[in-house]
Amino acid sequence: MWIPCHLVSALGLAVAVLLGGPSGADASAEPIATDAINPIYGIAVDTASAHPLRLLLATQYGLLSAAPDGVSVLVPGLEVGLMALVSVPTNPKALIASGFDATGQATGLLASVNGGTTWSAVSDPANRPMAFRALSVSSADPQVIYAIADDLEVSRDGGKSWAAVGLLPKDTFSLAVSALDADSLYAATMTGLLQSRDSGATWQPAYATLAPTTMVHAMPDGRLYAFVYGVGLIAAQEPELDWQVVSSAFADLYMVNLTHDPATPERLFATVDTGAILTSADGGHGWGSFEGSDRATAANIATGKQLFEEKCQLCHGANGVGEAPGDPEAKDEFGFKAPALNDDAHAWHHSDQNLISFIAEGSPRNTRMVAFKEILSPDDIANLVAYIKSRWSLRSLACQGARHMGCMAMP
Repeated sequence: MWIPCHLVSALGLAVAVLLGGPSGADASAEPIATDAINPIYGIAVDTASAHPLRLLLATQYGLLSAAPDGVSVLVPGLEVGLMALVSVPTNPKALIASGFDATGQATGLLASVNGGTTWSAVSDPANRPMAFRALSVSSADPQVIYAIADDLEVSRDGGKSWAAVGLLPKDTFSLAVSALDADSLYAATMTGLLQSRDSGATWQPAYATLAPTTMVHAMPDGRLYAFVYGVGLIAAQEPELDWQVVSSAFADLYMVNLTHDPATPERLFATVDTGAILTSADGGHGWGSFEGSDRATAANIATGKQLFEEKCQLCHGANGVGEAPGDPEAKDEFGFKAPALNDDAHAWHHSDQNLISFIAEGSPRNTRMVAFKEILSPDDIANLVAYIKSRWSLRSLACQGARHMGCMAMP
């Protein structure tokens, strides 16, 4: 099976980016565009926020809180270049993380009991300095934590002490501890999804297709998710492991992180290799962009479609196919034609905020694209964007905004 170079090198890149510490932390003191952040090393639901759809992101800049409006802000108090972040399955407000401080020193395990508002060191980094690049907490026994440093590590006292244990399969991307047994764990590796029933002493395949597996996530109720490159997102219930393909819509993308909303377990959040954050409201079957997810309801999209047909379709064509799509030479008096807003052109090169601005302010280059801010309300404009994005493929959503440059370089 052909494996893309960007997947082969992902493990090395994850470590190399962070070895110098969080050099960008000062630059991230102000709000930044979420589509400019890549890579993301871990995600968790921001339970400390009043907003029901905020996420915490582990990045080289520190811990960021991201909102559906496409803007992220640095969370004060943890200005650490993070390599891993996970929530404790038995306590949604409890988080653990690891990385490097501003001097490049490994932090050991860090913990928060209040949703990331404050943090403390659990393991003493001066005793055995380690920076973990993958973490997984047992639902069966929250005192048991598995981690990847240079090898496979386990703590059985909530992260205070660590011991090398078992064998770390070669090129392991992530770990997940079984919800049923603290000595059972799964590893997403370059050679497939592996399973150990003896704390990592021995490993066997957990899924029949031995293809690169980039992510594995254990739910507290015994469900397992994994992402198999070339197959898609798969899921099974422990202990039967009756794997089913949940979604094969990812094309050449692959999933890096997955988490679930503790309040609504069917709501999933994931990051993919482009750096995009995706979300699913139905347990992983259907996926959309996290950016704008607070607007992407059936009612809002229907309203946006009606507005598009009334205000935009005359120039941009039915369903957003663009002006004179069959005549590439067609131009107006200014040398332009109204672009396609579906997947046929490059509307997805622009973030939600850019699209909202274009609609509200109009085009400085072409007077045909008038400013709609005096005609449409902010809600109307947001609904228009929700409808336009409903015409895009999952790959376009994952490549939206600043990410499109990297996507264009991908084979």
